[in-house]
Amino acid sequence: MIIGVTGIIGSGKSEAARLLARRFAAEYIEVDAVGHRVLAENKFVRCGLRLLFGSTERQDIAGQVFKSPFKLWLLNVLTHPFMRRIIRRQIRARQEHFIIDAALLYQMGLAKYCDKVLFIDAPENLLYERLTARGLTAGQVWRRLAANQKVYIYKKRAHKLIVNDGSLAALQKNIENF
Repeated sequence: MIIGVTGIIGSGKSEAARLLARRFAAEYIEVDAVGHRVLAENKFVRCGLRLLFGSTERQDIAGQVFKSPFKLWLLNVLTHPFMRRIIRRQIRARQEHFIIDAALLYQMGLAKYCDKVLFIDAPENLLYERLTARGLTAGQVWRRLAANQKVYIYKKRAHKLIVNDGSLAALQKNIENF
């Protein structure tokens, strides 16, 4: 079984995915980590980053893409095919259970591999608190939240919605009921 976990940044999607992976003894695929690997190791991507953004440093690129929807689109067009290929290979190499943790699960075309999709949501004030606790400034938080609003289009497609507005124990209880 393959379960996709999606939601907006700061919703607790990754924590929910890790809890699911433990519950089902499933392999956890963190799509952000796959993206970091592609950025670090893929020579074609690194060349494209230098041409498009003038840098291969993640912080420099993030500063540009979260200010410009067009630059975010360019980054996704450049990296997503390589990320999908890595994830497909992981899934095909083993016949096990997988949990795919991906904010852009639908946009990347990964939902088609999933037997079930779980959407994690949280109130805006909690999103803000969680993201500032990670060290982001108020401006960075609002730019990232604005850039991630498209994930809400896919909320209705999910098999289950969990509103993560409580404690870790409350989230764990919701995951156990999935």
